[in-house]
Amino acid sequence: MTELPAAARRVRGPVAGHFLAHHALSPEDAIDFVPKDKVELWWFERFRRIGALREAAPGRWWFDLVAYHLDAQAFSRRWVPIAIIMSVVIAAVAMLFYSG
Repeated sequence: MTELPAAARRVRGPVAGHFLAHHALSPEDAIDFVPKDKVELWWFERFRRIGALREAAPGRWWFDLVAYHLDAQAFSRRWVPIAIIMSVVIAAVAMLFYSG
C-alpha cells in the first residue's frame, strides 16, 4: 500500500479525506465526486473557492495539496498576529486584577 505524503496527512475535512483515500492528487488520478449532504457541499465549495479542488474533466475532480497548504499558510499569516495581540491584551487585563 502506498503511503500518503506528510502534507496530505495534515489536511482537514471529509471531502479532502475522500480524495486522499482515493489518491486523487493529480489530474491523471481525478475521480467522480458529488457531495452527499450539506456538510460535504460546504467543504466541496470551500475547497473549490480556495483552488484546492480542481476539475480535470467534467465531473472529475482532484485535490491540489499545494493550493490547500498555500491557503493554510495565508490563514496563519492573517490570524497568528491577531491571536498574539489578543493574548497580550488578556494577560495585561489579568495583571490589572493581580493584588500581590
